[in-house]
Amino acid sequence: MDHSFYIITWTDVFVSLSLVALSLALIKWWRIGLEKTILIGTIRAFIQLTIMGYVLTYFFGQNHWLFMVGLIIIMILIASYEATRRLDIPIKGYFAITAFSTMVTVIIVLGTILQFILDVEPWFYPYAMIPIAGMIIGNGLNSATLTTNRLVAELEHREDEIETLLSLGAPPRAAADGSIRESIRAALIPNINGLMLVGIVQIPGVMTGQIIAGVDPLIAVRYQIMIMYMWLTTATLANILTQGLVYKKFFTPLQQLKKDLFR
Repeated sequence: MDHSFYIITWTDVFVSLSLVALSLALIKWWRIGLEKTILIGTIRAFIQLTIMGYVLTYFFGQNHWLFMVGLIIIMILIASYEATRRLDIPIKGYFAITAFSTMVTVIIVLGTILQFILDVEPWFYPYAMIPIAGMIIGNGLNSATLTTNRLVAELEHREDEIETLLSLGAPPRAAADGSIRESIRAALIPNINGLMLVGIVQIPGVMTGQIIAGVDPLIAVRYQIMIMYMWLTTATLANILTQGLVYKKFFTPLQQLKKDLFR
C-alpha cells in the first residue's frame, strides 16, 4: 500500500493552525482569558520544534560513539538542572544526585534496549540512541522530581513520628522509610495506570504515530509495549536511586531531622 499521502508538508502544518484558531475562538467566546498565552505557546512550539528538527537532522548525521555519549551527558546535565529548578525547596547537592541517578538509569535501560532488544548496529546508532535516551531522561527526571517533592511533604507530615523514631535510636533511613516508600508509590501510580489502561481506553502517541506512518499495527504494538515497560523501569530506577540518596539531606550528622527545610 502506498503511504506517501501520509507525508505532512509545511502547507499541511499551516492548515492545522485552523484547529488552534477554533480553540482560540471558543476560549474568547467563553471569556476564559487564555488567548495570549495560547497564541504565544503556539508560536513557540512551532519555532522550537522546527529548530529541533534541524538540530536532530545534524545529530543524526553524526556517526561517532564519542559524539553520541557526549550528547547524552549534556542532555542529562541540562535535564538535571531543570529538575533542580522545579523543586519546591532547595536541596543541597540535588543536581549531582539527579545527574548520577539518571546516568545509572540510562546506562541500564538504554543499554538493555539497544543491545538486547533492538540489537542495533552500531550500538550508538543515532536514530535509536537519541530518541530513546531522550524518553528515558525526560521520564526519569520528571518522576524523580515529583517523588522528591512528595518526599518533602511526607517528611513534614510525619515530622513528629520521625523525631519519635530517632529519639528511640532508629537510624535516619529507618525513620524516613515510610515517607520514602509512600513518595515512590505515589509517583509510580501514573505509570501503573498507563499499563492498566493502554489498549483499552487509550492508544498511545508513539503507537498512533507509527500506525499513521504506515507501520504494521502489530509491529507498532510491540514497540509500544517495549516503551511502556521502559517507562515503568525508568521511573522505578530513577526514583529509588534518587530517594535513596536525597533523604540523607534532611538529616544532620547527629541524626536529627532538619526541620528548618520545611519552613
